[in-house]
Amino acid sequence: MQFYKTTTDETLREIATHGNDKYPIAYYVDDICQFDLGFIDWHWHREVEFVTVSKGTVNCLIGQNRICLEKGWGIFINSGTIHRFETDDGGIMPNIVFAPELIATERSLIHDTYILPVLSSGPSYQILDPKISWQNTILMLLDKIYDKQEQNGDSLSPLNTLLLTTELWKYLFQNINIETVPANGVKSALHSSRLQIMLQFIHEHYAENIGLEDIANTANISKSSTLETFRQGIGQSPVSYLIEYRLIQAAILLKNTRKTIINISLVTGFSSAAYFCRMFKYHYKMTPAEYRKQTLHITPSL
Repeated sequence: MQFYKTTTDETLREIATHGNDKYPIAYYVDDICQFDLGFIDWHWHREVEFVTVSKGTVNCLIGQNRICLEKGWGIFINSGTIHRFETDDGGIMPNIVFAPELIATERSLIHDTYILPVLSSGPSYQILDPKISWQNTILMLLDKIYDKQEQNGDSLSPLNTLLLTTELWKYLFQNINIETVPANGVKSALHSSRLQIMLQFIHEHYAENIGLEDIANTANISKSSTLETFRQGIGQSPVSYLIEYRLIQAAILLKNTRKTIINISLVTGFSSAAYFCRMFKYHYKMTPAEYRKQTLHITPSL
């Protein structure tokens, strides 16, 4: 089985390009269980995203919110929103990710009047419930867009996709809550920049003996402010994220090298192999040795 991975930079911004400059939209059908760690990890992108669930259930994590989406439901995720997808029952989610310039170029009348207000003052996400008329309309438009994306031989597919996407955006713009003045806009931007600084620090120093105070010092804020920034940003504590990130790096080493479990525990920042094994089993529901055997992607040690 081929496994996929969401690649991000030190601020969790997704590195992948969705579409291209001439046609900035991409269509995916994501089987979450086929991703590297059994979930699509925390990431954000400048593009907006529309998701529907075609099989099972999908949990979308945004900040401290955990949104459970059943088959037939969907969600809009605004530009710059950090999010994560999980599933407990083999959830599959068709989705489109596109840059706002697909509909209108920046500084144009359409962009400034109908797109920019959503990006700057709209909600970070909007659940799409098929029982609500306008949201069901968006879900039906998404199904049509998916059909167009699958018609590779149709020369009119890009034009029809643009028309459908513009109509979809019209329904979104007309119905979501857009603040005249972004609520706590400056404060939110400050929280976001602080979070990115601290995430970068964790990604660069996870193998070292660091803790909450070290993470807080990188952004020059108190430990309590650090806890609140992480809670608002990704819905977990800094130490919890640090441990999870160490475990992810350990899983990569288990899968791709012949390093011993003791060595892996040390190079990923754990104080002891016993603690590492305990945390690994709690997180992955199997021991490091069982995980290594299951993945069967071992290559010679570097």
